[in-house]
Amino acid sequence: MSSTAANENCAQNFVNNILVSSNDEQIHGSEGAIDEVEQDEGITNEDQYEEDDEIYDEPHLDDDDDEALTQNSATNETNSVPNTTTSAHPDYDLHPLLLDDISDMFTQVPSKELAGASYQIDTENPRLLRVIFQFFTDFIEGETACQWQICNKTLLTCHILVHRKFYLEEKVTVEHVFQTCSCHPAYACKVPFIERLVRDFFEKAAITMERLAYSRAALNSKLRLNLEILPKFKQESYRELLGDVVDETLLNDSVANEILDNEKRVARKLELIKAPRIQPLDVDQHYDLLDEKHLPSLYHGHFVQFCKYIIYRLKNLNTLCVMCGKRTIDRDTKKALKPTICSDYECFSNAMDSKFRNDPLPPSIFSIEIADFLLLLVSTAIRSDRHALILDPYPRLINPYNTSTTLIDENGNKDGNLVILRQIVDDIMKMKSITQYEAVKISLRSMLELKHPWAFSFFHWLMGTNRYHFSRIPEEHQLKQVQTEHQYFIKHEDMTKHVNFKNLRAQVGSIFAFHGSPQENWHSILRSGLQIGKGGYLLNGAAYGAGIYVSPSFEFSASYVRPRTMYRNNPYTSTYDPEEKIQPLDQQNWSCIALCEIINSPEVYKKHSTEIWTIQDPNLICTRFIFFYPSGLHSLHFRVDSEEAATSIRKLIHTLNNIAC
Repeated sequence: MSSTAANENCAQNFVNNILVSSNDEQIHGSEGAIDEVEQDEGITNEDQYEEDDEIYDEPHLDDDDDEALTQNSATNETNSVPNTTTSAHPDYDLHPLLLDDISDMFTQVPSKELAGASYQIDTENPRLLRVIFQFFTDFIEGETACQWQICNKTLLTCHILVHRKFYLEEKVTVEHVFQTCSCHPAYACKVPFIERLVRDFFEKAAITMERLAYSRAALNSKLRLNLEILPKFKQESYRELLGDVVDETLLNDSVANEILDNEKRVARKLELIKAPRIQPLDVDQHYDLLDEKHLPSLYHGHFVQFCKYIIYRLKNLNTLCVMCGKRTIDRDTKKALKPTICSDYECFSNAMDSKFRNDPLPPSIFSIEIADFLLLLVSTAIRSDRHALILDPYPRLINPYNTSTTLIDENGNKDGNLVILRQIVDDIMKMKSITQYEAVKISLRSMLELKHPWAFSFFHWLMGTNRYHFSRIPEEHQLKQVQTEHQYFIKHEDMTKHVNFKNLRAQVGSIFAFHGSPQENWHSILRSGLQIGKGGYLLNGAAYGAGIYVSPSFEFSASYVRPRTMYRNNPYTSTYDPEEKIQPLDQQNWSCIALCEIINSPEVYKKHSTEIWTIQDPNLICTRFIFFYPSGLHSLHFRVDSEEAATSIRKLIHTLNNIAC
């Protein structure tokens, strides 16, 4: 059966309300089911390339202490497709291109990915057609599903509304994107972060009827001959061009001639009817919603384009920019720990405003909760007389109006840079708080640039270089023994370290200890991790040789959190009232202490006394919690070297791993 004949047959089945079963597999629609044709028929070389090029970048790993997370046990064969059949409507009076798009959706999208689909007249507005898509999700890795708040044991359902007569000439509305499963409240749950991707597709792709018609004509000579691509006086001369076999060389020459004749509109139409070609397999494919040419082709319609796009996004959730869809993770490294934003200024700016304006983005994209503290830590490093050593990484500010140029980096005049950086930080701090920022008519970028022209560039660098995924610990789960409300859970660091640490911990277990260091050292620690020769060792000496110094005693580690001379009027022994509500930028002197997990092996650490341990390998210690204290620290007699304390911390980590995505 030819591709054209198959499509026409499917369309006729739709109209005639015929229920057909193919290979014991049914796809239910409001008018019945669609006869499935052989997938190899009607699929072009480009379609085959796109299917072969699907990239599974999600790392298949369990996060720390998440062994109890429900593992995916579903398969495409066992996922059930709800029967959405409704009463038949013999005459829907659908736009021909809409009918073609519906038909091709079933013949061109593999049934292993599109679990089911249907359509029906909207009950509230009979002029609209409700199209329902159902996608498999069982290929999504467990932790990634948690981060995107999607259940990978259940089908993903999308409801969209289109005008049944005018189709894309009217706005396409995304009504619902949800799942129905027993693990969600009331057995139904929206998936707001996936819904955002669906909504962005239909809003930003902005496909016109003309573009759809001409793109579909690339595979159908009858459509090409009926299109008014050329003025009538040219149509006869182009008859060969629009015939059954398209000569690409002739087509390219024709496009060039029309451009020379200043007929750019005609040239654009001719470009659209080019048949799909096999693309080289080394092309680093991505779909950028801000640039239509990177979307899947329209040769088989807008619904096929949507299905291919959303399946691609679901299979690469953590390796594509959540704002524009550009690839952010190299396909060879496949290091995708969490949702990401690309380096594009506009994406970062829009994502920041989305975060503050409750436009859903996965929580783990930014550690917004700790933005004020990150600002305080880098401010202290910039002002320190040790800035040449501890301001690592060094600020790199991109010109926001010409992103190919750099305003500040480590190769410039560092003394001059230091003056500018201090001024930028002072001006940003006049906002009182980044995390509490709210504005209806002004973006965060505009707000920052009102304070200093380079402030947003600085903030872009500050957030982009933070390697840790922070989550504020909910009050009900906070460690009461440390007596501060400013408690943050650090979910993971570098992926390679993360995996190796987890494997070793499974073999020999782990222990816990505190690490204290002055505020000025933490800018570097939170970007390069605890390192031998950094942090407290540089400042406090090395009585027991090289190593990362930790202690099971909170009180002992706190003795290393001594302020620099600029804060001598607030020594670490000052009184701190944990009930007092103090915002980070209300004062600049904060004390920081971390609770770390360490591989339990004599080769990893040395116990020099009951209070002092040194770690010999930075890869075998992971920071799990960080606590902030205004003005100073209490003398807290809290130790973590007992089995009872360690068990309690492990349970807390397990709990937070499941809620801190």
